[in-house]
Amino acid sequence: MENPRPTEAPRGFPEGTLPEPWRALLVVVIAVMLAGCATDQGWRYLPPTRAQERSIFVVGHGWHTGVVLSKEDLGPELSFINDYLHEGRYYEFGWGEAEFYQAQKVTPSIFLKAVFWRNPSVMHVVSVPGRPEQFFTGADVVALTLSETGLRHLKENLRASFKFDRVGLPHALKKGLYGESRFFQAEGQYVITDTCNTWTAKMLDSGGVPMNTVFTVRAVSVMRQVKKAQREYPGMRPVGQAVPALQ
Repeated sequence: MENPRPTEAPRGFPEGTLPEPWRALLVVVIAVMLAGCATDQGWRYLPPTRAQERSIFVVGHGWHTGVVLSKEDLGPELSFINDYLHEGRYYEFGWGEAEFYQAQKVTPSIFLKAVFWRNPSVMHVVSVPGRPEQFFTGADVVALTLSETGLRHLKENLRASFKFDRVGLPHALKKGLYGESRFFQAEGQYVITDTCNTWTAKMLDSGGVPMNTVFTVRAVSVMRQVKKAQREYPGMRPVGQAVPALQ
């Protein structure tokens, strides 16, 4: 199967789609909000044995980040995705401002509304046919290890990010940005202090990854913390035989 690639950067705050003055304004706003923010949180839900380790991935797309799970790990919490997308070997989940994320072209008015107002949100789900690092060429892909308990908490929070109707069905929207993908209505309001990258940090934190979820609004902050957590984890691994890596 051909490896479909995005024709433009996925939109949390998409690099290269805004005029320079708007990007400069965004950097100033974020810099002011981030002043003095730090975290000393450590790993939680460490697995008691290596047999209970599970792999996930975090993808950095420039301005935007997403969380990737294998098809085996969707479980009953997220299996509804297969009713809307062709089955993949992995699935990427992202959250963002509804109009901004789905826009074919980001205009100054769309940008300003996303920055200065509270707005509805959407989930973006991509069916990934192969290894994430091969599918997301040019992106920053980091593998993390969670425990079964941590993965369960993560999946519960991923599911809670979707908006469902009275009979438990998600509200499916338009085709997604690239490959086999789709948008869905999401829970939560998007504001500049609670962005797509804040959402990613919260999802990872729910799975036990040490993340600062306060004012983590930039993808670079998410990926920096993810890489730090990845470096720290080997020293905390339980004894015993590790499970084979997912192929």
